[in-house]
Amino acid sequence: MSADPAQASLELRAALERAEGALRESQRQYREIFELASVGIVRSTPEGRILLANPALATMLGYDSPDQLRELELGRDIYLRPEDRAALIARYERSTQPWTVEVEWRKRDGTPLWVQISAHAVPNDAGGALYFEAFVQDVTERRRSVDALRLSEVRYRALATNLPDTSVFLYDHDLRYVLVDGSSLAGVGTSKEALEGRTIFELLPADMCARLAPLRRAALAGQVVEFEETYGGRTHAVHLLPIRDGSGAVIYGMGVAVDVTERHRAAARLEENETRLRAIIDTEPECVKVLDGSGHVLTMNPAGLAMIEADTPEQIVGQNVLRVVAPEYHKEFTDLSRRVLAGATGTLEFEIIGFKGTRRWLETHAVPLRGPQGKIHSVLGITRDVTERKRAEQALRDSRERLQLVARATNDAVWDWDLATDEIWWGEGFQKMFGYAPDEIEPSAESWYSRLHPDDRERVITAIRAAIDGSETFWSDEYRFRRKDGGYAEIYDRGYVMHDANRRPVRMVGSMMEVSERNRTEAQLRNLAARLEAIREEERTRIAREIHDEVGQALTALKMDLAWLGKKVPPRGKPVREKLLGMEGVIDATMDALHRILAELRPGVLDDLGLPAAIRWLAEEFKRRAGIDCTVDMTGGDPALESGQATAVFRILQEALTNVARHAQARRVEIRLHVLPTAFELVVTDDGRGITRAELTAGGTLGILGMRERALTWHGRVTVRGEPGRGTTVRVFMPMDRVAAPAGSAG
Repeated sequence: MSADPAQASLELRAALERAEGALRESQRQYREIFELASVGIVRSTPEGRILLANPALATMLGYDSPDQLRELELGRDIYLRPEDRAALIARYERSTQPWTVEVEWRKRDGTPLWVQISAHAVPNDAGGALYFEAFVQDVTERRRSVDALRLSEVRYRALATNLPDTSVFLYDHDLRYVLVDGSSLAGVGTSKEALEGRTIFELLPADMCARLAPLRRAALAGQVVEFEETYGGRTHAVHLLPIRDGSGAVIYGMGVAVDVTERHRAAARLEENETRLRAIIDTEPECVKVLDGSGHVLTMNPAGLAMIEADTPEQIVGQNVLRVVAPEYHKEFTDLSRRVLAGATGTLEFEIIGFKGTRRWLETHAVPLRGPQGKIHSVLGITRDVTERKRAEQALRDSRERLQLVARATNDAVWDWDLATDEIWWGEGFQKMFGYAPDEIEPSAESWYSRLHPDDRERVITAIRAAIDGSETFWSDEYRFRRKDGGYAEIYDRGYVMHDANRRPVRMVGSMMEVSERNRTEAQLRNLAARLEAIREEERTRIAREIHDEVGQALTALKMDLAWLGKKVPPRGKPVREKLLGMEGVIDATMDALHRILAELRPGVLDDLGLPAAIRWLAEEFKRRAGIDCTVDMTGGDPALESGQATAVFRILQEALTNVARHAQARRVEIRLHVLPTAFELVVTDDGRGITRAELTAGGTLGILGMRERALTWHGRVTVRGEPGRGTTVRVFMPMDRVAAPAGSAG
């Protein structure tokens, strides 16, 4: 021993450091064994509460994680017979020596499980057990094997293993298996019965024997040998050591083979995941970067290099990131990094100047990165290029300014609705049109909804929501809107829906036009048109009556005269008789044409028998002339209609059938008349090609316009809808308790 105190102190300090290092290494090995061990490890209180358990024990009992075991009680939930544990506690609670027993447990699903418990008690100050620590091995299969239980105690202690997925074997100097046991045998497709008593040369391929024989003989020569070997699709870590007799001579070689296939697969999966993560980061379209505590770039993915216009990582890695941040944002960026290194997270929008001089707007989200001990050592930033969004925001501001200029230059009430915030901007024309001061109208959609006429509100709101939710780009409607004085203005409103890049509606811009005077003018024109239509129908009736009375009588008299002349012709006057017959045929054809013209001018069946009979007559005429099958279905009885109203419905049906004959290319038409107590509905459906939206909105569709105007005269409406390849439906709805405006009101 050194007499120098300083030297002694140094030696002592070195010894302590070695001891601490050995302790840390021992703790690390213990943690690895605890987590990776295939044998179950458990720590429990004398009362049966589980304090600690490893994953192998959870798997053995059929649970997903050790945390679930800590919610159980050994005697109540795990022992098949709780009294077994009570007996063990009573027997070993004060024992100072380890003890091994086999008891019957049950799995999570209730299945019985034989386990071997190797345990010892950790005493408290009173000499009792503070807690128990135990190794648990599933020995169910071994319990079932009577032969295995008959092995000698020496062989059992030498070969038995607490670890699943492990095989233990003894072999002699001829490399013959003397004893084999272990759970990993089945994994390679063999058994102890197939191995015991046979040499490796009888069992294994020649190339494996060439590798294994020298290693096994090395153990018989007294060496400890470790290696890995793959056989039967499984990889084992093999540990060979000599077994000596009392004199020290090597009598057997002993091998312990642990199946590490899953461990290798886990390592391969980990490597694969790391490769995949690297690939994701490298292909991520946003910038991914890591900065150290002083702001220097540790790594940056290709997308980030492209953002800052760097040709190679070396241009920025190791450099301070402020090199590319615009000077006016240096302080904000530095403050964000300082907060993140203190444990916070944060977001910042800033500008950069790339290596080639291009300025870009970026938005970064930064989070702290921690080491194994939880200490923050760097900053992870995910950054996206928001230049286009910034430009769009500026364009939006410019657009709003232009909108304000347009609003000042028009008499309409211009509005701009932000669908995300539900805020509405009203142009100056709104105050002028409705009399509200700027502070009397709230900038919200509700302020508009609340001023709609109660009879219009639900219809208008439903229509505008359908346009927004249905990805439409245009909406228009007419409704009544309350002025400040309480009266209602008639408004024609239209708006355009704006969508973002993902087709989500974001804004709606439009204008309100007062059409009260226009509607009054249209009403007067409609009344005038109704009066003109009534006059035209009266004139048609008069002309039809005069033609019937005058021309019809003349043709009848002429036919009678021809018949009289025919009787006066002598038998030899055959040419004259044939001529007379021809003249009679001409008169008959003329009378048929006359009847057709009279029916078109004013069908007598409408005046004599009413609308239902006129509809049936018109359907038969259509079927005969157009050659298209036509059926009529009527429900609800005979509608009580004024003569002019019945005429309007008849003319609408006539126009609808004319359109079918000319354009529909149909084979069948169905007419349905449904009469209600106060209204009726007429529906004409064909199976033709279907009218298109373009044809409905074309300026030349005067027939449809005429049908709608006739219906409006009697406060009704006509809708036309077509489906390509499935036909067209014309629907007429008309009340029966309201009549047209007085014919003379137009003047």
